[in-house]
Amino acid sequence: MMMVAKQVCTIFIRSCIWLLLLPILTRAMESDITCLRSLKSQLKDPHAYLSNWIFGNYSDGYICSFFGVYCWRSKHNKVLSINLGGSGLEGEFPSGVKLCSFMESLNLTGNNLTGTLPSDTFSSLPYLVTLDLSNNNLAGEIPANLPNMSYLNTLLLDHNRFTGSIPSELASSPRLLQFSVAHNDLKGPIPEFTAGNISLSSFDDNPDLCGFPLDPCPDSFYSMAIIAANIAAAAFFLVGACYGWLYDSRKQNQRPRRR
Repeated sequence: MMMVAKQVCTIFIRSCIWLLLLPILTRAMESDITCLRSLKSQLKDPHAYLSNWIFGNYSDGYICSFFGVYCWRSKHNKVLSINLGGSGLEGEFPSGVKLCSFMESLNLTGNNLTGTLPSDTFSSLPYLVTLDLSNNNLAGEIPANLPNMSYLNTLLLDHNRFTGSIPSELASSPRLLQFSVAHNDLKGPIPEFTAGNISLSSFDDNPDLCGFPLDPCPDSFYSMAIIAANIAAAAFFLVGACYGWLYDSRKQNQRPRRR
């Protein structure tokens, strides 16, 4: 009798916990649906890769059959990863992806994404392990809060039009193993990465980047001295030219006139 009562009590407690968690889980799943809906609405899809992203079904796991979408479990509308690489999508970076807050991988490489990366997007994706935005037309500065994603081990931003410097915080990302900002317009010193496999090719074709593994950055005092010397030389040349012109003019004026 005691065993039966204990089992009934256990079932009752579990049911209560489930009922308490159900609204939270439902809201979490709804946010993932909103995330995908937002992504589709924010991007142009000239090749119709997102044609099977049809909303309104609301059956268990229906978004898991969407092209490029992978879920944590097949019957739960909870996004694990989005892989839309090489899909020809066009438009500004879809800020709505931040609503897929439990996502581990976002691959949007090889599209035609433009504009800047919203800094608030990545603070809402704490579990992201892989972020591949390479081969697009993204511009502006690399968000300084990218290192806040403590599980990030792959960050590919190469072949874009990013400007500014590489955030120093990225260098201390504890799990970062694969990193590339090659073929951008970045400048300034490269921060000292703790990961040992960040290679020279990770920084290719950024003419104004310097520091290991590229050429050393020029010493600031030495650079200022060179600039000052060049300015002084130019000023000396101008003064000399003016003095020479005045001297020739005075000499010509002092010549005796013929009667």
